[in-house]
Amino acid sequence: MLTLSEDALALIAERKQPVLIDMPQSIEGCCLEITPCPSVRFGTPRNRSGYTLREIRNTQVFVPDSLPNTRPLTIRTRNLLGLRLLFLDGWRLV
Repeated sequence: MLTLSEDALALIAERKQPVLIDMPQSIEGCCLEITPCPSVRFGTPRNRSGYTLREIRNTQVFVPDSLPNTRPLTIRTRNLLGLRLLFLDGWRLV
């Protein structure tokens, strides 16, 4: 289940753009495979195949079809050097 926090909704309302979750990329080693947390940004995907457009709390969110749906995930904001950025909270290395 994917949700949006109140601070993320406020930032999205300011920007007036859809939200895009990048495709999760797996990193494979000799004996393990991990998938780091995908980034979240504003905009639309260059190639829409592999994405589903979801309406979450009146916000357009492009969600990759390969995003695991086993845990509740929340899009939140964080401050980095004075910039407010979106990130995915609740992600675990898979």
